[in-house]
Amino acid sequence: MGFDWAGLLPEVIYADGFGNLMTGIPEGTLQQDDVLRLKGQQLHYAGSFGRVPVGTLFWHINSLGLVELAVNQGSAADVLGLGVGDLL
Repeated sequence: MGFDWAGLLPEVIYADGFGNLMTGIPEGTLQQDDVLRLKGQQLHYAGSFGRVPVGTLFWHINSLGLVELAVNQGSAADVLGLGVGDLL
């Protein structure tokens, strides 16, 4: 993990300018075959943006070792209607 995170925080802790949503869920909490269900959407794991079709919502582990919600060439914040502080 990229830093010392004090445990599980199942909420959006940061949204970047592209609409990617960083959560407080540390690497290892989820398995790659886990499906997240949020706001009527299903998010499957993908190792990178290029592994899913354009417009696909997915989750991955970011460089800080946290679960991040993303859309290939889109905004997870817009698709899910979530922002910083929203619980998952």
